[in-house]
Amino acid sequence: MVKSKNGFKDNFLWGGATAANQCEGAWNKDGKGISTADIQPYTKGINRKSLNFNHVTKQALDNFMNNNELFYPKRNGVHFYDRYEEYFDKLEDMGFSCFRMSIAWTRIFPNGDEKEPNKKGLQHYRNVLTSLKKRGITPIVTMSHYEMPINLVTKYGGWENRKLINLFLNYCTVLLDNFHDLVKYWIVINQINLIQYESFGSLGILYDKNNNYLEQQFQGIHHQFVAFGLVKSYAQEHYPDNKIGTMLADCILQPYSCRPEDVELAFKRNRMQYFFGDVQILGNYPDYALQYFKDNNIQLKTLPEDEKIIHDNLADFLCISYYYSYCVDASKNGIDPADTTKNPYLKENEWGWAINPSGLYVTMSNYWDRYHIPMMIGENGFGFEDKLIDGKVHDQYRIDYLKKHIKALKQAVIDGADIFAYCSWAPFDIVSAGTAEMSKRYGYVYVDYDDFGNGSGKLYNKDSFYWYKKVISSNGEEL
Repeated sequence: MVKSKNGFKDNFLWGGATAANQCEGAWNKDGKGISTADIQPYTKGINRKSLNFNHVTKQALDNFMNNNELFYPKRNGVHFYDRYEEYFDKLEDMGFSCFRMSIAWTRIFPNGDEKEPNKKGLQHYRNVLTSLKKRGITPIVTMSHYEMPINLVTKYGGWENRKLINLFLNYCTVLLDNFHDLVKYWIVINQINLIQYESFGSLGILYDKNNNYLEQQFQGIHHQFVAFGLVKSYAQEHYPDNKIGTMLADCILQPYSCRPEDVELAFKRNRMQYFFGDVQILGNYPDYALQYFKDNNIQLKTLPEDEKIIHDNLADFLCISYYYSYCVDASKNGIDPADTTKNPYLKENEWGWAINPSGLYVTMSNYWDRYHIPMMIGENGFGFEDKLIDGKVHDQYRIDYLKKHIKALKQAVIDGADIFAYCSWAPFDIVSAGTAEMSKRYGYVYVDYDDFGNGSGKLYNKDSFYWYKKVISSNGEEL
C-alpha cells in the first residue's frame, strides 16, 4: 500500500498569476499592435455585476475603436512593461517559486498575420523570462490570454475562421523556438471554456443576432482545439521537455435543491463544462456533446484530419481557475451556462461572487477523479476595494479567503489529487479583466493608480503580503 499524503509535496510551486493585457501597458510601444483588450473602455459608475465587453456587436466594436472620449485602462495597465523588475523584487521578497504570466500576441505579431515576428517583442520577453530565472522563479506562460490582434477580428472574423489555426500556430511555434530554454510549462489558451463571459476576448467573434451565435462560438472552440493539438504536436517533436497544458475556468454547479429536476439540470450543465477537458485530455468529442450540438442546431465544419490531431495530442496538465460558485434551479434556469441562481447559504462580494472554499476541494477532486493528470491552480483570489491608509492596507478579508481556499486545496491533495502549483490572482494590483477598473484589487502589493490611471505608482505591501510569505516558507503548513 502506498503511503498516504499529508500535504503539499516538497517541490510544490507557490506564486501568483497575471495577464499581459491587464498589467503591461505600453500598448503602442516597440512595435506592438492593437489588441482586443486595448479597446475595452472603463466607465465611471459601471455596474460591477455586469460585463459590457463580452458579446460585442459590430456597432459596439466600431464605437470602441473610434471614440476619443472613452478611457482605455488596459493601454496603461500598471506599467509592468517598463517596471517589471520592481514587481519581481516584490515576488522574490515573498519567496515566489513560480509566476504565471502571459505573452501578448500583438507584441510578437502586431497584426497576427505577418510572416516575421517583431524582434523587439521577442527581446522584451527574453529579458522578462531571464529576470525570473535569475531569481529562481519558474515561469508558467499563457500563450493566449484574452488578447488577440484586432486585425484578426476585423479581417478574418476571429476564431470562427479556420485560417486562425495556422496564424496562431505560427505565433506559438515562434514562442516555443525562442523560449523553450526558459519555459517548461505552457498554457495554450486561457480559460478556453468561459465563452459565456469572455467570448469576444477569447474568440474575437462579433455577436450578430441574424446568425447562430452559439454555433459560431463552438466553431471557434473547435478551431482552438485543433490549434492546441498542433501546438502540442510541435512541442512534443521539437522540445519534449516542455509541458503543454489546457486551462478551464471552474463553472461546475450545484443543484439548488435535491429536486430531481435540479439535479438533472446541474448534471447536464456540468457535463458541458467537462466537455472542454474531455476533448483535450481524453481526446474525443463525447456523445453527450454531439447530442447537445444536435439539440441546439449546431453544425460544425471540420476536416477529416481534425479528429486525429485532437486524439493524438493530449494536454500534459490541467490548469484550473476558481473564484466562486453558483447553483441551478430547473424552475428558473436553462442550459445557458450564464444562467444561474444564487446559493442562499453563501455570501457574495460586491461583484456578485459567492464565496465557497469547499467548492474548490470538490472541484479539484472531481477533476482528478475524471482525468488523472497533473493539475495546478492558475487563478484564485479575492477582489476588493482596498483602502490605503498611512501606507498600509489591512486586508484580513483577503487573508481569510485565501486561507480557506488553500486549506481546501490541501485536502484535495491529501485525498490523492496530483496538484503541483498554486498561483493566486493576482500578486500585485492590476486592471480588472471584466470591468476594466483598477479599484477591484486582488494583489498582495497595493499599486497606487486609480481607475483612470492617476497616482504615484508606488508599491505598498499589504498585510496579506506578509501572510503569504509565511505560507510559502512553510509550504502551506502555516495558514
